[in-house]
Amino acid sequence: MGPLLFNTNYIAPIWSGDRINKTRGLAGNELYGEGFDVSAHRGMVTSVKGGPYDGTPLDELIRDHHEEVIGASDDDGVTQTLMLDARETVSVQVHPNEAYAREHEDDHEKAEAWYVFEADPGSTLIAGSLTDDVDALRAAAADDTIGDKYGRRVPVTEGDFIVVPSGTLHAYGAGIFAVEIGTLGFTTYRLCDWGRGRELHVEKGFDVLDVAPKPDPIHLGEFDPTAPARTVRGTADDDLFVIDIMDVPESWDDVTGDEYRVLTCAAGECDVTSAEGSIHLGFTESCLVPASAGAYTVTGPCRVISSRMRH
Repeated sequence: MGPLLFNTNYIAPIWSGDRINKTRGLAGNELYGEGFDVSAHRGMVTSVKGGPYDGTPLDELIRDHHEEVIGASDDDGVTQTLMLDARETVSVQVHPNEAYAREHEDDHEKAEAWYVFEADPGSTLIAGSLTDDVDALRAAAADDTIGDKYGRRVPVTEGDFIVVPSGTLHAYGAGIFAVEIGTLGFTTYRLCDWGRGRELHVEKGFDVLDVAPKPDPIHLGEFDPTAPARTVRGTADDDLFVIDIMDVPESWDDVTGDEYRVLTCAAGECDVTSAEGSIHLGFTESCLVPASAGAYTVTGPCRVISSRMRH
């Protein structure tokens, strides 16, 4: 089984910007703030685009060809990738850990990471809380001011990368175009929606809230195709997923080691080639290299993000 592309699932939240439409050449007046490129999660499953498995939903492909796609792990999904572009700050939210997600949502833990493609001057993310006082946070959630009062604002620019553990208070900021790389879960609890009036999930949100994490971005800077090749480890050894970011001026070889890779082209464009096939990734696009590929080559120049669950 060679590298796989997927049909993107586009979503149009009320806070959507226009960069996804422009980047993907999407016509019409509806703005898409989210574009799921790789997902096996129920309700947002992407289907294979082209090749012998054309049209097959990813969850079915994993079910019928588990060892080929996933490898030795018993996971029922892969790391998810979606584009995000917001003209307004997204809701302040938290995600559950594995135990809570399994017990209450029939789901998995959701941790996530963001790589910033573009950002308007002065753009910020909320990443963590300014206070450890849970009672103060509850009071602010009750009147929808938790983001303004206690959201820890982190400035970001092009080439920044940040990991948000489950339970962390966070919000995706206005004016930012990025890719989100997520673990197997999908559950989100809103604690504040900036007065938009959508449903909040305060009780469950505070069940899983962890005030300890204060994540900061890694500053990679803009991709320079004339600079030497480099690899940056995006996550620590005890994280749920493994994320590496490679600057590839010419080509880069990797061995899967019986584990899949989800690859995202974060700058430039590239070809991803294994013994059984080759696909092309444009800027922002993602693919899945199945575990059975054994070895593969990325030919640039490009910056590529490689992700997989840790086992």
